[in-house]
Amino acid sequence: MSDIQTNKPKRSRSFVMKLVLLIVILAFAAVIGLQIIKSRGMAAYFANMPEAINPVTVTTVQTQQWTPAIEATGIIRPNQGAMLSSQMAGSVKSIFVQAGQHVKKGDLLIELDSDVEKANLAAYQAQLTSVQANYQRYQTLFRSKSVSKSELDNAESSYRALVANIEAAKATIARRQIYAPFDGVTGIIQVNVGQYVTIGQAMVRVEDISTTKIDFSLGQNSLENLFIGQKVTAVVDAFVGETFSAKISAIEPAVTSTSGLIDLQATVEDSRDKLLSGMFARVRVALTTEYDQIVLPQVAIAYNMYGESVYRLTALSEADKEKYADNQNLDKMYRANLVTVNTLERSGIYSHLKSGSLQFGDIIVTGGQQRLSNGSLVVVSDQAGVGTEQPAATPKL
Repeated sequence: MSDIQTNKPKRSRSFVMKLVLLIVILAFAAVIGLQIIKSRGMAAYFANMPEAINPVTVTTVQTQQWTPAIEATGIIRPNQGAMLSSQMAGSVKSIFVQAGQHVKKGDLLIELDSDVEKANLAAYQAQLTSVQANYQRYQTLFRSKSVSKSELDNAESSYRALVANIEAAKATIARRQIYAPFDGVTGIIQVNVGQYVTIGQAMVRVEDISTTKIDFSLGQNSLENLFIGQKVTAVVDAFVGETFSAKISAIEPAVTSTSGLIDLQATVEDSRDKLLSGMFARVRVALTTEYDQIVLPQVAIAYNMYGESVYRLTALSEADKEKYADNQNLDKMYRANLVTVNTLERSGIYSHLKSGSLQFGDIIVTGGQQRLSNGSLVVVSDQAGVGTEQPAATPKL
């Protein structure tokens, strides 16, 4: 009797566990079934969903000319420029110029104290008259054989030594005076009156900005494309949107052995007194202009790990025309096909492409590519694409 009562609870628990397991299985089956029904419904919805028509902006490939260029970085330098320094130690006695003053060649700019040297010069000059007269008297006496040749030589030696001392004193005084070596503009005066300066100490810069030059270097493999008078354009960060025209005025006759580069110099035709020595400039050396080239805005080109490509529009098929016959923009609708291209050179917002992939007259997408895939249906917008025209220079207020 007790064994029968013991087996009943065990059977009851086993039954409950089986029932719970069955419910769980049925629940999972219901969820899976709902997901299958949902997926089929979504598939049917998308299968019957009309194809998206993506708006795009376009440009037409036209015959254009392209001037290839070699780019480099250069440094602006004046026609002439020098930091004037002291050739002798001493105290600054006078300063005759101000910063930014236009000076002429030979103008006295700064003078060091030279009172001792001037006193010595005056003493020498005071002796000159008597020593010279003595030398002339000995010459007269020698001609009449009243003095010996050695006495005449001593008189001549004394005279020439005094003349040399006078010239040395004048040179010493001149070295204590700083003159403008050429016409130009002075920079910041770096000494003060009464200041003691040492030999080689910088005092004032003079810049001849009548002509501005650009020093830059190019690889020796470009040498065959370079010549004197070749057109160069330069831009500097200080004047955004401005381009300065120049021409190559000098080509170094030797290649730098350490870098393998050849040094060049270009003379700016009109610097408009804006370019200052020491500025960095981005230089473009123009080569021979090429005609009938394929040039596109850079925004039209997509870049990925496989290379470069553009979307070219093709006319709708007869089936598409029939399918979208009721669309009011049917005459602006196309299919966008992906075409691989090869960029040869870039300049500003434009890219020069290798011919072959595209033909003149092809319509290329310039905006809205992000939503496209190969064969997408598109409608051409009447608006101009962003980045397809060179922006105007923005004036600096």
